[in-house]
Amino acid sequence: MAFTILDGGSFVSDAGSKDIILPSSADYFKFTNVTQMAASGSTCVAGEWFGPKFLTGQTAANDGIRWRKAGSHAILIDTFATSTATNGFTYITESPVVEAQAANAITAITAASPAVFSQTNTYAAGDIIRIYGTTGMLQYGGIDIQISTVTGSGYTAIGLRAAGLTAGTAGFTRRISRYNAVDPEYMYVTEITKGSTTLVRTSIDPTLYYVVGMKVRFSVPSSFGMIQLDGLTGTITALSSADYTMTVDIDSSAFTTFAFPLTTLSPTARLFATLAPAGASTQYNPNTMVQTGYNFTLQPFHTGQFTPFMRLGGGGAGNATGAENDVINWLAYKLES
Repeated sequence: MAFTILDGGSFVSDAGSKDIILPSSADYFKFTNVTQMAASGSTCVAGEWFGPKFLTGQTAANDGIRWRKAGSHAILIDTFATSTATNGFTYITESPVVEAQAANAITAITAASPAVFSQTNTYAAGDIIRIYGTTGMLQYGGIDIQISTVTGSGYTAIGLRAAGLTAGTAGFTRRISRYNAVDPEYMYVTEITKGSTTLVRTSIDPTLYYVVGMKVRFSVPSSFGMIQLDGLTGTITALSSADYTMTVDIDSSAFTTFAFPLTTLSPTARLFATLAPAGASTQYNPNTMVQTGYNFTLQPFHTGQFTPFMRLGGGGAGNATGAENDVINWLAYKLES
């Protein structure tokens, strides 16, 4: 039996989990943390995963063989399951389904940027939740947000900008699936900074669904102030997973200021400003009669029926994705038998 390289690549870690889409089913997967390989300390430097063809030797979910430093440059080999605080490989072959959950009560939402939620926390960083039944902060009732950091008593939502609003005192949340029948979906806009180019913040990390070069079309209700942006289409020139922002090539210098409506208006005003994919540009050279710029990763829309993917668990240096800004190289293999 021999292995064929199925796919490979590299990414810069944000210390969170990383989903790697594969063109076909994999039988063996490995990664190397090239940043930590040269460092000392108790860090994960490599990992190996074995698929179902290895029968009783296959890797369990969120596990795998872990190569880590032993406080210096010596190597120890164990498994990710050795420590309950570490996350390894999870091979996903069908769309994850989030089961119906009991309502989770909110006890407070701070009027801050970013907003901090207080509630008995059953969520993890990266989860997407829907807020409803809010008291006080009515502007955000019904919006979907992504959780950024968690504690036992709450979490922070980088995409939610609530400074100047009335603090929330109650409400409910439910976790929802990030995998939809069609991607990318529209996104909720929570903040806009005016300028020669326009900086837009969304309630969910836009890098999960959008790429530089895509066009987006804005829908801004008059109750949000910046009515000039309503109906305009711009091209994304930059994206950031650190603060859930995108930059678009629209000059908004002379626009009125964007702001959420007052709490007292929220039950009657149109509640949300949104953006949605509007296509991508191609270029045609009449001299060579060649069209360039068509990139399938830029084309909305695509089906949520996806090929298998490998999830590398995050959470720190001992986990599969390592520490923030670590460079991770990976390879996926197919077993020929």
